[in-house]
Amino acid sequence: MTEKREEWGSRIGFILASIGMAVGTGNIWRFPRMVGTNDGGAFLVAYLIANLVWAAPLIMLELVIGKNTRLGTIGAFRDFMGRKFTWIGAWIGFTCIAIMFYYAVILGWALRYFVYAVTGAFKVGMDSEALWNSFIHNPSQTILFQFIAVLIGGYIVYRGVQGGLEAANKIMIPSLFVSLLIAAIWAIMQPGSALGLQYMFVPKWASLGNPKVWLNAFAQSSWSTGAGWALMLTYANYMREKDDIGVNSMMIVFGDACGAMLGGLAVLPTVFALSATPQAAMDALKAGNTGLTFIYLAKLFPTMPGGQIVAAVFFLALSLAALSSLLPMFEVGVKNFIDAGYDRKKATLIVSVGGFILGIPSAYSATFLDNQDWVWGVGLLISGLLFAIAAYKYGIEKIRTEIINKTSDIYVGRWWTYCIALFPVMFAILFGWWVVQAISWYPDNWWNPFETFSVGTMVVQWVISAVVWLALNNWLADWIKAKSPYISVDITKSAAKEAK
Repeated sequence: MTEKREEWGSRIGFILASIGMAVGTGNIWRFPRMVGTNDGGAFLVAYLIANLVWAAPLIMLELVIGKNTRLGTIGAFRDFMGRKFTWIGAWIGFTCIAIMFYYAVILGWALRYFVYAVTGAFKVGMDSEALWNSFIHNPSQTILFQFIAVLIGGYIVYRGVQGGLEAANKIMIPSLFVSLLIAAIWAIMQPGSALGLQYMFVPKWASLGNPKVWLNAFAQSSWSTGAGWALMLTYANYMREKDDIGVNSMMIVFGDACGAMLGGLAVLPTVFALSATPQAAMDALKAGNTGLTFIYLAKLFPTMPGGQIVAAVFFLALSLAALSSLLPMFEVGVKNFIDAGYDRKKATLIVSVGGFILGIPSAYSATFLDNQDWVWGVGLLISGLLFAIAAYKYGIEKIRTEIINKTSDIYVGRWWTYCIALFPVMFAILFGWWVVQAISWYPDNWWNPFETFSVGTMVVQWVISAVVWLALNNWLADWIKAKSPYISVDITKSAAKEAK
C-alpha cells in the first residue's frame, strides 16, 4: 500500500535540505583546487557564469518534473516523457545511486579524520602520508567507517521527510556554514594568507581566453550543485503546492556558491600561508582531492596555533558536507521503492543494506573507488543531457510559461529557454573535452575497460547499465504503482496511447 504523500514542513526546511544536497565535499576539497590551478579569480568569473547558464536552468527543470509528477526518477520519466522512456529514469536513478555506493565511503574517511582530529592524532612532524596509507589500506577500518556512514544516513532517511531529512538539515547546514566560517576566519588571519586571497579573488582577465578555465568551471558547477543528478527531482516530490520553482532554484545555486567560497577561503589562504613558497602551495593544490585534504592539510594543521581545534572544525565541516549530500542519494533509491508500493521503513532497509554491500568494493580498494567516481561522475553529464531531452519532448517554452512562471515569485525570462535549448551543445563540448582528456592519459589503450580512468571503462559500464534498463523498460513501467497526480493531460494521453 502506498504511503500518504509526505511534504516539507516549511520553505526554509526545503531550502536548507536542498543547499545541503548541493554543498558537499566538492565544495571543500575540489573547489579550492580548481580555483588554485585555474588562475584563481578568472576561474571564479567562469564558475559564476556556469552556475547561471548550466546549473540553475537544470535545477529548475528538475524541480518542474519532480513537483509535477510527484514521483521518483523511474515513474517521473514514465509519466513526463511517456511509457517507452521509463528506462531513462532508471538509468538516471541508478547513476545517482552508484555514486551513493562510494560516497558513503568518502563520508567514512571524513568521519575517521574527524576522530583523528579530536583525539589529537595530528602532531607536528607527523608523517601524514603514512597515516593516510595506514588507514586507506586497512579494510577493517575503511569498511567500519563506511558502515557507520550508511547507518547514519539510513537512520535519517528512515525518519522521513520532516522528521528526518528536514530536521537533520536544519541542524547540519547552519553547523556546516558556521564551521566553514570559523575555519575561513582563522585562515585569513594567518601571516601570508593575503597571497591566497589575492590569487582567489583578483582575476587575470586574459585567462578567460583559456578554454581549460571555462571547461573546468562548467564541470565544477555541474558536480558541485548536483544539477541533473535527480536529487532535486526527488526532493521536489515533497514541495508544497505554493512553493515556487524560480526563486528556490536560484537560492539553491546561490547557497552552493556560498559554500564553495567559504571552502575556498578555508583552504587556499591556509595552504599559501603555511607553505614554504608559492610553488609549494601550488604543488599541494595539484595533489588531488585526497592528497590535499587528508595528507597536506592534515600535516599543516599541527603547525598552527590552535591547530587541533581548527582541524576538528574542518573535518567536522567535511563530514557534514558529505552527509548532507549523501542523504538525497539515499532518498533517490527510497522514493522509487515507495512509488512501487513499499513503505518507507522497508524501502530504507533495502537501499541501506544494498548500498552498504555494493559499496564494500570501494571501501576495500581506493583504486576501485577512483574508477567508479570517474565512470559515474562523467555519467552525470549524460543524466543532465537526458533531462534536457525530456524538456525538448515536453516543450521547453511551454515548461517556462505554463509551469515555472505559473507559480514563481520571480519572472523567469527566455534566457532559461535558450539555456536548456543550447544544453546539448554545452554538453557536447564539455563531454568531448573529458573524452579527449582520457585519451591523452591512455594514448595506446584508451579503449581498455580495465584501466581506471579510460574511455573504455566508462563506455562499457554505461552500456551495460543502459541495456539492462532498456530490457526492463516495460517491467519497470508496471512496477511503479503510483501515478502522477498533476502531470499535464497531453502527456498522460501520450503515455496511455504508447501503453496500448
